[in-house]
Amino acid sequence: MENGRRSTQINRCLIERERRRHMKALFTKLSTLLPTQPTKMSVPEMVDRATTYVKELQTRMERYEGTKVQLEASCEMKKRRRMTRPVLSVRDFGSNLEVNLITGVNMGFALSDFISILQEGGADIISATCQHVEDRAIYTILSQAIYPRIGIATSSVHERLQSLIC
Repeated sequence: MENGRRSTQINRCLIERERRRHMKALFTKLSTLLPTQPTKMSVPEMVDRATTYVKELQTRMERYEGTKVQLEASCEMKKRRRMTRPVLSVRDFGSNLEVNLITGVNMGFALSDFISILQEGGADIISATCQHVEDRAIYTILSQAIYPRIGIATSSVHERLQSLIC
């Protein structure tokens, strides 16, 4: 009986020794994960420092996520502004005029508004095309002067078209 009791006591000692080795390995691993410290810390200090460090990391993570959301929203707004800002090009070829407009698909004006301005400026529409590429619409209007001797009032047409899209 004495021999059986001794073997269980030895087993408990071995189990406890293994538990302490395991805990020491875990604390060593924990200390490598913390920012370097100038002096050696006790186990309670290390656990306290680890707790503080994890809280700091959580706060930093929340702040970074907030910044990320703000940046994504800002980037999305810039993307929308860039897509909706129309680009107008008016080229004069003597008695012919070419108008190109690149804009977002959902702009608040119609192609008929452009045609009316051109006609009021003395142009006869030869062709008008519209192409949709991704989220943009590309309009091209070719026109010629109704009266070639008089021509088309290019500068006033350009100003009126510009005021229409702005």
